[in-house]
Formats: sequence, C-alpha cells, structure tokens
Amino acid sequence: MSSLCNYSHPELQITDGLIRHDTGRLFPYNPEFYNTATGLYGPGTIYCWYMLLVSVLISWAFCLADEDGPKKPGLSNDLLGALAYPVFAATDLVVQSMRILGMEKRALAIFCLRNPAVDLDLFGPFNTTQLDLNHIPPDTVILGQRVVDITGPLTICYSATPFLLILIVGFMIDADYARNWKPKPSARWVVNVAYGYISLMLTVFHFSLGDIGTSFFIAFYEAMLPVMLTFIYLFTAFIGLTFLTGIIMLFWSMIEKNYKDAVEALKVLGGCIFFAGMLVVPSMLMVHRDRSTTIPDLGIKVSEKGSVGHLDCWCCDIDLYGR
Repeated sequence: MSSLCNYSHPELQITDGLIRHDTGRLFPYNPEFYNTATGLYGPGTIYCWYMLLVSVLISWAFCLADEDGPKKPGLSNDLLGALAYPVFAATDLVVQSMRILGMEKRALAIFCLRNPAVDLDLFGPFNTTQLDLNHIPPDTVILGQRVVDITGPLTICYSATPFLLILIVGFMIDADYARNWKPKPSARWVVNVAYGYISLMLTVFHFSLGDIGTSFFIAFYEAMLPVMLTFIYLFTAFIGLTFLTGIIMLFWSMIEKNYKDAVEALKVLGGCIFFAGMLVVPSMLMVHRDRSTTIPDLGIKVSEKGSVGHLDCWCCDIDLYGR
C-alpha cells in the first residue's frame, strides 16, 4: 500500500505509451484515481467559499454600531453559508474515513498525497524500483481513489479552523479597542458550535487512521499550511503595496524637487527590495517547489463546467446575501 506514494511521483516511474492529462498534479497519467472525486471540493466552490469568509470578516469588522455604542454583528446568510460548508465537510470526512478502515498504511497514503514534496524516509524504507503506470494494482487504485476523496473535506476542515479560531479569540479579547465590538450571543453560539463540531470530527478522523504518529504529522502539516500561505501572501501583498507607494513618493518628490523626501522614498524602496529578496522570493520558491496549496488535487480545473457552475451558484448567493 505504501507504493501509492511512489505512484504519486510519476516523473520517477515508467510512463511509456501513456498520455499526460492537464488536470491532476499527482496522477497526470492515471485519471482513474480521480473517478470518484466530487466537485463539491473543486476549486470553483472553494474560491467562492473564500469569498464568503472574507465577506464575513469585512461585514463583522465594519458593521454599524448600535444605539448603545458597540458594534454587534449577528447571524447573517453569509455567516451561515460560510459555516455550513466546513460543517458538511467535517461530516463527510468521517464518512469517508470509515470507507478506508482496515486498509494498511492509509494514514501514510493520506500524508504523502497531501505533502508530495516531503521526504518520507522517516516513515521507513520505500521501494525505489521504477513502477509501470500502465499496470497499477487494483487495490492501489481503490486506496488512491478513497484517499483522494478524503483530501477534499480534510483540506476544508483545516482551512476553516483558523478562521473560526480567530473569531473565537476575538470574542474573548477584552482590550480597549475590542470593547466596541460585541457580537450577538446567537452569532457567538453558532461559531462556537461549528468550531467544536469540526474539531470533534477531526479528532474522530485522526483516531480512525490507526497510526497516531503519522496522524500527528497530518494534523501538523494541515494546520500549518493555511496559516503559512496566508502569512506569505499577505506579506507579499504588503511589500508590493509598499513598493508601489515608494515609487509614487519618489516620482512626486522629484517633481516637487524635494530631495529629502526622495531620499526617504529610496530608503523605502531599498527596504522593500531587501525584504523581497530575503523573504518573499524564497517563500514563493518554496511554495512552488513543494506544490503547497489549500486546493486539494481532485483532477478538477476551475474552468470545467461543473466547477464553473459551483462558482456561479455561490457568487449568486453572495449577491443575494448582499441585497
């Protein structure tokens, strides 16, 4: 069963006579691994769910204050939609995990498909003999299909927990700047229940894998991935905006012949170039090398009909919620 990890590295295997497909990063020569994947966790659906999360954060941050002073965001359609999706995914995750009970090395298969760039020598010796992708054992295909099905809801659950945790921590902050922000009890209750349910389902899932050590690595990598990518992308955007501001300051100061401000603008540009070279570029190269993404590999492109359909439906819902 551990050979599934070998099959997910097709560049090292025998691919004579096979056609490389555009979809599927892990199994580009063997689309049968994606036959049972559902579009519910395709890129179109996930992108629109991200829009809902951003909508919730913006509406909660900039909601109008009540007559008694503090802002009191409450239940809304976008909040319920943003929570319903990961709650459904958590339930689906446990259901999918029941389908692989008894399969050997199932935890390792999940880990290596979600983290294909990680060196697996820590987990034991692997067969380095080239495998023929024209003749994959049926039991390996079945395991691969079920693991691919699991990666969809697993990714959604671990993407949702940091978002919910931010809201819950915000509920508990009693600092001066947070006292004017008091979400209504109904909204707090729904967020807490959703976070508790998702955490419970994740716990059941990890214990069902039968390998606590590998399960810990799955949890660690999945929990860190959305946080790391969010930090990298936000920091990159911050550096980009700062660099653009520095260019505008430089041109404006040159037009005004204010050389003191021009020197300050050059310092800003130099700082941006330094941080871009030291942090942004290496981080982006690492993300590209490790193929790090919060979008599960289900062999579905965002341009496909089903994925676009999900995208349109969710965007229409967002438009209706806004009205």
